[in-house]
Amino acid sequence: MDNPDDRALAPPPWLFGRQGMALLTVATLAAVVLSAPDVALLAGTLLVAGALARGWAAVALRRVHYGRQLLTYRAFCGDTVPLETSLGNRKPLPLPWIEAWERLPRALVPDVAATQPSVLSPGMVWLRQGAALWPYQRARWRHRLECRRRGAYIVGPAQVRTGDPFSLFERELTILQEQELLVYPRVVPLRRLALPLRHPSLDTVGLRSLVTDPTRTAALRDYRPGDPQRLIHWPSTAHRGGLQVRVLEPATSLHVALVLDIRSWRLYGDEPFEMAVSALASIAVYLQENGWPVALLANTEQPLVLAPGSDAAHLERVLDALARVEAAFTWPLVPWALGHLPRAATTILATSDLAGDLPETVVRLAATGRRPTLLLGGTRAMPQLPADIVRLLPGQDLAALLEGAL
Repeated sequence: MDNPDDRALAPPPWLFGRQGMALLTVATLAAVVLSAPDVALLAGTLLVAGALARGWAAVALRRVHYGRQLLTYRAFCGDTVPLETSLGNRKPLPLPWIEAWERLPRALVPDVAATQPSVLSPGMVWLRQGAALWPYQRARWRHRLECRRRGAYIVGPAQVRTGDPFSLFERELTILQEQELLVYPRVVPLRRLALPLRHPSLDTVGLRSLVTDPTRTAALRDYRPGDPQRLIHWPSTAHRGGLQVRVLEPATSLHVALVLDIRSWRLYGDEPFEMAVSALASIAVYLQENGWPVALLANTEQPLVLAPGSDAAHLERVLDALARVEAAFTWPLVPWALGHLPRAATTILATSDLAGDLPETVVRLAATGRRPTLLLGGTRAMPQLPADIVRLLPGQDLAALLEGAL
């Protein structure tokens, strides 16, 4: 059957409309008066069938319940999110046919061939679910949504259609409830961070990590290949039966500010921008795992400013923001960013080399003592800048790049 965008509710046949029913009533009475039993039987049968069908359709949607449940509302690229839907008939009247059309983002549907495109909402598809429900019966469906691309996706609304057993009369109910699914950027696991992070006040650079105090332990975690043997905590290792490594506290109050310039990426296509967002997300996860505060700024239409934080709730807010951000032509980073960057913060700036004011932006950041580390998309030659530059190129191994293996 056609989806709700392609086909409105079908009107009843003329014979079973108001005029047709009136004509059948007159014909039945006339046949009875004129003693025409065959005509009376035919007209009366059609009259009763039409009245029954009209009454059935009038109450068909009463106490019908449609439910939708996403098993999670946040996922990472590559995850599969189960979607459960159900239709319930909570009355003694059976429903010989009922269908529920669920509107889904095309990017999340694994089998687009089993759906119908939405004419009114580009990028969306309609998924049909049909059943016949006895009194007080419920039908359930289970679908899979494949998170292949970062973004904020809306699931819904849904439309339920049913009617009488003869399909003479149709009724429709719109379920306006919508649910949002956030797909986080791809996060690559990092054993170390090889970006040249610089503490503005100490003027120190750590190629492997931020400055730490080897005498102060912030937490313990499982051993990872590449961890120095001197950080193994042997008492905890013996107690837990597996290698445990000390996570050292920063020797100074080091904060890292992740800054995303969303301009000028579209000329390079989607991949460089997605790579930059993935790099920032991976760095944020690494810093949070090691207990280091991280801030996030972006020159979006509604300016994005997240103050430094290091707990799990703050990381969730960072990933939420990075899931929603889109490349766009907008206003420059400076001087706006200068008023929001945390003082004494290491600055990591993800930007495109096509941003016309990039040299000025870097110079002004360096002039305030915030010499940035650039995650630079594109291959254009750049003048000498007071910044440490890491090129983001399509096809690169992002984990190896951030770990310094490239």
